[in-house]
Amino acid sequence: MEVWKRTVYICLFGAFLTSMGTSQVAPILPLYVETMGVTDQAAVAQWSGWALGITFIVVALVAPFWGKLADRKGRKLILLRASFGMMLCNLLIAFVQTPWQLVLARTAQGAVSGFFSGSVTLVSAETPEEHTGWALGMLAAANLAGALIGPLVGGYLASMFGIRSTFFIVSFFLSISFLLTLFFVHESYKPPVEKVKQSFRMLKKQLPNFHLIALMAVSTFIYAVSLLALQPIITVYVEEIIPPNTTHVALLAGIVFSATGFAQMMSSSVLGKLVDRLGPRRILFAALIYVGILTIPQAYVRDVIQLTVLRFFLGLGFGGLLPSINTFISNHAPKHLAGQVFSYVQSVQFLGYFLGSIGGASFMAACGFTTLFWATGLLFIFNGLWVYLKVRK
Repeated sequence: MEVWKRTVYICLFGAFLTSMGTSQVAPILPLYVETMGVTDQAAVAQWSGWALGITFIVVALVAPFWGKLADRKGRKLILLRASFGMMLCNLLIAFVQTPWQLVLARTAQGAVSGFFSGSVTLVSAETPEEHTGWALGMLAAANLAGALIGPLVGGYLASMFGIRSTFFIVSFFLSISFLLTLFFVHESYKPPVEKVKQSFRMLKKQLPNFHLIALMAVSTFIYAVSLLALQPIITVYVEEIIPPNTTHVALLAGIVFSATGFAQMMSSSVLGKLVDRLGPRRILFAALIYVGILTIPQAYVRDVIQLTVLRFFLGLGFGGLLPSINTFISNHAPKHLAGQVFSYVQSVQFLGYFLGSIGGASFMAACGFTTLFWATGLLFIFNGLWVYLKVRK
């Protein structure tokens, strides 16, 4: 096997494990908080929300620091730091005794995370340019697969071995990712000998295509905001369109939610290959318009089957967004600055996740479901037209 392919496959495996390790806490956090003596349901929800949401903000804040370190010391080091740090944080979470300690541990986890963004930088640098779209598409699919399977794994392990034992098991899997990265990931990038003080202003001056990269960052932000704006209200929307007294509402909502993720996972590698053949500009434009058009009809569905079908086909379009954006950035960012560029884009992305998660429900409460779907769809369409007009061949 070629060295660059081995590096890609190990990064895929590591991205899957770290994503699973991050997302597996979602279904068990409220139960974990209850074991700490919190009985009021409002308080349980509040502590669980803080424990989940704090990670987004911390990742957005620390990503530029890790990006600078990656350019100074190498990208493999970032993968080792992230896998080893998350392993320790899961061990720490297994021992917490109060909600405050849980939030602090999750804060630390956000501070040391970044395996996926580090993998994007490393893979884009080590992969031949004609295969970059495929590699980044596969990487996005692996990361998404971990996010989808994580809650199922977390719930299963908690029911079989107990909540605290779950974090020990996840920590063990993360240690495997650390060891595989340590011994089998190859990096040809050589950090510069001279240590130059780095800042965003200096980075901007060194990027001849800064305006295009900024456009990709905005597109990433719109993707993140729109994705998280709709996800939290899916269950509420399902309750509105199903007949009264329908049982298993949570299961139906889970099916609707998972349909998008599985479709995105399926299409990421396929569309990544198309990115290599047709170029990231065409795929990004087509994906944005496609997603925007399919978002709007969700406002008018009459049953769960219609919603599930639409969400599935929507996910097929989502699969082309991140691979095309990351490939475009990889082609336009100098290799010795790629770590910083991708880290700033990641900060924008996680800020979008946070704002979308708290803003979607508020927007829906003020304007209704129909307006939310229309606003999200039009946002994607306008973004696609913006890309078409500003990004040339």
